[in-house]
Amino acid sequence: MTRRVERVNHTIQKELGVLIEGLSDPRLSPVISVTAVEVNRDLSVAKVYVSVLGSDIERSDAIDALRSAASRLRMEVSKRIVIRTMPKLSFFSDDTLQTGADVDQLIDRVIAQDSRRHSDRNTIDW
Repeated sequence: MTRRVERVNHTIQKELGVLIEGLSDPRLSPVISVTAVEVNRDLSVAKVYVSVLGSDIERSDAIDALRSAASRLRMEVSKRIVIRTMPKLSFFSDDTLQTGADVDQLIDRVIAQDSRRHSDRNTIDW
């Protein structure tokens, strides 16, 4: 990946993060973030990866909302950055943050179970 493409990826990611916060679509979760942008070499298409904390339905609704707002977001980003050709935005779900939150819950549950087992052993009188 060239330095130019990396800069474009980062800039689009930053601008979309700000713009998405300003959208008033009720399908968008309050906890949504743009985790990555991958622009192809000719800058014609940008894959935008978005993480949404919530249920599967909330994630699906948020992606649908972003896809319906893609042309408007593309136009707004093109106003904010200087680029010859603004790539077409394609939105995809990134489940990394949700998976991390799920793993954290599992770890907390195991720690709680382990603590209960140890406390049960310590209360047994010999």
